[in-house]
Amino acid sequence: MKTTLVIGIGNTIRGDDGAGIRVAERIAARHTEVDILCVQQLSPEHADTIARYDRLIVVDASVTAEAVRVTPLHAAEDMHMPRTHNVTPEGVMALSATLYDRVPAEALLVEIPASQCDFTEELSPSTAAFAATALGIISRHVTEN
Repeated sequence: MKTTLVIGIGNTIRGDDGAGIRVAERIAARHTEVDILCVQQLSPEHADTIARYDRLIVVDASVTAEAVRVTPLHAAEDMHMPRTHNVTPEGVMALSATLYDRVPAEALLVEIPASQCDFTEELSPSTAAFAATALGIISRHVTEN
């Protein structure tokens, strides 16, 4: 069993919004020991998936980040049942803890600054540079830990 899961979140036809998926795809090419999941959004169904891993890295674009942010993730303590299929990484971890009594021992959220989410499959130059930074951070984390 592979112990690390990288989840890339985004929409690859909305420019910078696809940065999380683009980074996850590049991680897959570099690190065959890591499992990759690319999704447009997290859903409650992902709780079962993440319960199987020791390490989780979620990569997503962020319109509020000004630089690549790496934040530890913890299961939400006051999670309400989602009314839609869209849930936060903390919400998915809380579901995993509740339903499977297991969450990854280590979980990180890597946010990539995004500024242009127009209909295009290309990342803006600034987001492409931030994505390269995120790729390096994640690669080092995967190989050093």
